[in-house]
Amino acid sequence: MNQHIHNPHDKFFKAMMGERELAIGFLQFFLPEEISRLIDFEKLESIKDSFVTEELKEIFSDAVFRCPVLESENTSLFVSVLIEHKSYPDKMVAVQLLSYLANAYQAQLKSGEPLHVVVPMIFYHGVENWDYRSLSQLVQGLKEEFRRYIPDFETLFVDLARMNEDALEGIKMMLLRAAVQLQRYSGRPDLLMEHIRKILERIDFEGDNPRNFSRQIFVYFFEISEISVEELAILIEELPLQTKSKIMTTYEQIEKKGFEKGIEKGIEKGIEKGIEKGIKSEKMRLIIQGYKKGYSIEVLSDISGFSIDMVQKIIHEHQNQ
Repeated sequence: MNQHIHNPHDKFFKAMMGERELAIGFLQFFLPEEISRLIDFEKLESIKDSFVTEELKEIFSDAVFRCPVLESENTSLFVSVLIEHKSYPDKMVAVQLLSYLANAYQAQLKSGEPLHVVVPMIFYHGVENWDYRSLSQLVQGLKEEFRRYIPDFETLFVDLARMNEDALEGIKMMLLRAAVQLQRYSGRPDLLMEHIRKILERIDFEGDNPRNFSRQIFVYFFEISEISVEELAILIEELPLQTKSKIMTTYEQIEKKGFEKGIEKGIEKGIEKGIEKGIKSEKMRLIIQGYKKGYSIEVLSDISGFSIDMVQKIIHEHQNQ
């Protein structure tokens, strides 16, 4: 059974870390200054092989980068970035990180290279407060004589939802700032809609930004907001024409894909029962739903396979239902 996690937060973070320029900007901003100043970001490499075991892939979505240290020919720094994908904090995550780090160093041994330091980072954007605790803090009532035997380690813990909004203005790359702010409000629909226009205005299609990721931002927004056609129209009314065009195209593609899946599901259900009437009924229901969502008669005809006259008749007879 495939245990990889598949949720919009994970997919969005993976897409963000998959763009080299965004990954560099992310690490430059969120790593402590005493660490980031030592890294030669121009030579940053993304490590495709994960250090997370099959068991932990249900919990973590990791991104690993090999970052050469400035003014040093033999030393490299691995920065491990993980995102906690649950809707609640994981109080015992330090224990899981210990396994993660052990795998990372084991991988280095197998490669035959000298050992390099691994810096773990947790990027958390959940709504609930998370008081992160290290291994030594997790062991309650420990006598001081035993504390030195705990394999403790430092962890960079980023609590995005509770960061100062002004601090995020320090992210130089506008597209990255928009992406991070979108995740910051992903668990708060009220604040998301309050800030979404400002976030979308920061997406530049004319610059050197990774344009494919701009679409990822729109997809992620639609997945976490459940915005209606009417609300979307109001939202994008004052946006630049190119941004407006891109976001509407993305919205229509997502809606059409979902619409086609609904038709396919209805057809399969009808085949299973051997009743063609069931297929027609499902198509009629989807036509009504699509019309209410703003699809044109022509698009509904094309998707359903019904003639334009038939689509118009179905809508006329059922639009008040």
